[in-house]
Amino acid sequence: MSARASFTFDHLGSEDEMGSLYGVLDRHGVTSTFFLEGEHGRKRPAAVADLVARGHELGMHGWAHEPWSELAPDEEDDLASRATDALAEAAGVRPAGFRAPGGSRTAHTPAVLERLGYAYDASLGDGMRLGRLTPHLAQVPFVWPGVDGFHYLRDQPADPVDVQEQWLASLEKTAANGGLFLLICHAPITAVDDRRVAALEAVVAAAVADDRVQICTAGQLAEGVGAH
Repeated sequence: MSARASFTFDHLGSEDEMGSLYGVLDRHGVTSTFFLEGEHGRKRPAAVADLVARGHELGMHGWAHEPWSELAPDEEDDLASRATDALAEAAGVRPAGFRAPGGSRTAHTPAVLERLGYAYDASLGDGMRLGRLTPHLAQVPFVWPGVDGFHYLRDQPADPVDVQEQWLASLEKTAANGGLFLLICHAPITAVDDRRVAALEAVVAAAVADDRVQICTAGQLAEGVGAH
């Protein structure tokens, strides 16, 4: 089994925060997937367009970070449609994937995403196993230890050096045994602290330098489902 790594981001941060994240990715030649709320397509269309102009993949993350798993079907239909249209108008391309705010989708989500032409869902899944929710909708999963907020949004935030060591250990395990290593970082969580940015950059650099690891966007992972 091949080893793949994907560095993904949720939310749109300030100009300085996004600049810090883009700097990390640019220095190591990494293309990433950013899952953005639809309201940013209305409030900050230039920033959404800039993300795509830089070559990164655009995903949808709800309209305004609603507790997605609690939505009624008609609410989910409306918010997903509005968010998709707003991001597409701002970026000039339609978002290819979706990640549920809060991590969990509903039983109705696959039907919504298929209707709107999405290729994959990137919410919580079956561990770290890539798969399919439907014949036409891939599943690109994550687990909580791969999320920056899991470590930093605590009464006593974790030391970035400890987070870096945990992520590097997980990356090494994936490189040695095959499978998927995926991080989710947020500009307002990671990019507000130089030490957190440095921890992320150390993991990105290690993945890029490891010949055993293929760096993928979430969309590229979805395209490979069923091919491995």
